[in-house]
Amino acid sequence: MIPVYEIFVGILFLLAFVDLLVGVSNDAVNFLNSAIGSKVASFRVILIIASLGILIGTFSSEGMMTIARNGIFQPEFFPFDKVMVVFLAVMFTDVILLDVYNSYGLPTSTTVSLIFELLGSSLMVGLLILVDTDQSVSAIKDILNYKNALYILSGIMLSVVVAFFSGSIIHFFTRLLFTFRFRKNLVRFGSAFTGLSLTAIFYFLILKGAANSSWVPRESVSYLLENLWHVLLIAFVSFAIITEILMRTVGVNPLKIIVLAGTFSLAMAFAGNDLVNFIGVSIAGFTSYTLWVSSGLPAGDFMMDGLNRALSTPAWMLIISGIVMVITLWTNAKSRKVTETEVSLGRQDEGDERFQPNLFSRVLVGGALYMGKFTQRIVPPDLVSNIDRRFKKPLKKKSKNPPAFDLLRASVNLIVASALIAYGTSKKLPLSTTFVTFMVAMGTSFADRAWGLESAIYRVSGVLKVVGGWFLTALVAFLSGALVALALYYTSWVGVLVFVGICFYLLVRSHVRFQHREKTKKEFEAKVIQKELIQFSDLVIESRENTLKTMKRIQKLLRLSFDGLRNEHFRSLANEQREMESLVRNIDKLNTQLFKYIRRLEESDSQGGRYYLQVINQLQNLTQSAVFIATTVLEHRRNLQSIPGKSFQRTLNIVENRLKWHVNLLTDTDVVHPVNGTELDKNQQEFLLIIERELDKTVTLVQQSKVNIRMAQLEIRILMELKDIVNEIHTLYKLQLQCSRPRG
Repeated sequence: MIPVYEIFVGILFLLAFVDLLVGVSNDAVNFLNSAIGSKVASFRVILIIASLGILIGTFSSEGMMTIARNGIFQPEFFPFDKVMVVFLAVMFTDVILLDVYNSYGLPTSTTVSLIFELLGSSLMVGLLILVDTDQSVSAIKDILNYKNALYILSGIMLSVVVAFFSGSIIHFFTRLLFTFRFRKNLVRFGSAFTGLSLTAIFYFLILKGAANSSWVPRESVSYLLENLWHVLLIAFVSFAIITEILMRTVGVNPLKIIVLAGTFSLAMAFAGNDLVNFIGVSIAGFTSYTLWVSSGLPAGDFMMDGLNRALSTPAWMLIISGIVMVITLWTNAKSRKVTETEVSLGRQDEGDERFQPNLFSRVLVGGALYMGKFTQRIVPPDLVSNIDRRFKKPLKKKSKNPPAFDLLRASVNLIVASALIAYGTSKKLPLSTTFVTFMVAMGTSFADRAWGLESAIYRVSGVLKVVGGWFLTALVAFLSGALVALALYYTSWVGVLVFVGICFYLLVRSHVRFQHREKTKKEFEAKVIQKELIQFSDLVIESRENTLKTMKRIQKLLRLSFDGLRNEHFRSLANEQREMESLVRNIDKLNTQLFKYIRRLEESDSQGGRYYLQVINQLQNLTQSAVFIATTVLEHRRNLQSIPGKSFQRTLNIVENRLKWHVNLLTDTDVVHPVNGTELDKNQQEFLLIIERELDKTVTLVQQSKVNIRMAQLEIRILMELKDIVNEIHTLYKLQLQCSRPRG
């Protein structure tokens, strides 16, 4: 006889291992973004400190494991064989869902995923049990632990608001005290601020977060709580004195102490609060199995009310989980991808924005600007002036890789986030560490006025999309958990094996695609020049590479557009819509990067900046013309309108061949090209003459009513854009010829 349930438990542990990998990849941003964004230390040092926090934090997670056992559903309603369906469905869904988010670099909430997967799968299995046992629909109230589930969900939603406003308000007054030129103020207040910060971390992390852990002696916890104010006062004075000594003797920056200690505490709080999201369900399945085995009853007859008892988690499971989390933190590239998203949304300086504006972000930013102007009218001008002066940012020196934000903001990020998460852990409330840390970071960046007029609409749009992704996660997790549970309920071990295969396939495919996408991105995007000051020759090489890549994509887009007009089938062009959007985004990124290059150029070399500006402008015009042609053709064909006549088709063939010659000429890598300027001008004039003749022909056909208006509009639009393309290519080549000659 096949040991089915033993295999199920083994699969649960295998899924827990995989879930730890994909979960930490996504949640690493929670405790890494502040340290990485502020460049407080090397990446290696940051990972070492975070790893220690994770290992210690796993031992404070035991109290949270009850969430998976009885926090969402009522286990006494389920027999053993059915509760295993619930647990397996949750784990299959969680692994797949989290890996999808990791692949696209979006920080999602593992807590929200777990809660809604448990809700969906347990509700589905409970309803199926009601149907199979002919119970009344009124018994549905016995399936879920509604009161506790509502308590958890309301806590998660409330934490979003509390985190944002806590981060905003606390950081506003912190920045008001220290300003952006905080070195002098650190000498005055640094030791006191560090003492206060470390005391807050000590209170929330040790006294509140770890107090419920079995590894902390009860007597010690009771003594500390009874003498709380004395303990906190001693801690504050001790931390402040030690910091002052370090500042005066070895010149230690107190903010670095706070950021590194905060990274440790936040990693510890994360492990304590979020470990249940990765292994809690699997441990609940293992516990259910041991209870069933000891009962001696058939799997369908043994009810799982034993999960309501106080049960301890084996220490070896926690230790192994902590080790796996640390290894993942050091080795997984996807964790860095997710970290990039949050750091980019909170950075202090302008630059390339990952998210595009939308209507909601425009409304919010517009409303905020209106409220700001209204506030300025009622607040005394002197007060506004003093605040503005303290929030004035100093001019920054040229740097090839500056931090996204300073140590002061990183300190507040870590203090506030770790305090909120540790407090939630003490209340056995599975706060979403992603929600809390992300919203605290957004709140502090907002208070720092990082969301200026030029960037606010992009940052707000990014925050809305990330938060919207969290709520979408809840819906997807609920429905997916229910559907997987439905499938497993009727297919038993066969369905389990099928889903194991599906998970394996999706994870392998996701990994391969992620690696390919990252490689392609690095190859395609204009590479960042690492020199502090770049030379004109660097810009020439850089512009040629960008021109080559962009022109190849433009040529492909035009070829597909012409094919769409020659053939009945236009699906290839329709499939290139993303290519069009990507092409436009790439030019925008090059445009943004242009100014980074100009800042790094030697101040006497204005010609280099002017040359690169001309190249980007020409590429932008070429891209707009090519996308306009492709969009016009696609709209024409989607409306099921006829293709142009044979005369226009012949002209398109000639144009395509001529374009191929011009593009090949432009993208030739040889510096000394056999075509001289006179021959190039001659070819350009011949090319334009062909287009002019076809334009005249179309106008004549319109006058003679031999062509319908829509077809004439289509042909004229294409021909006019082709004229622009020819001229832009000609200008680009002339620029390259000029730059191939020696300067001076």
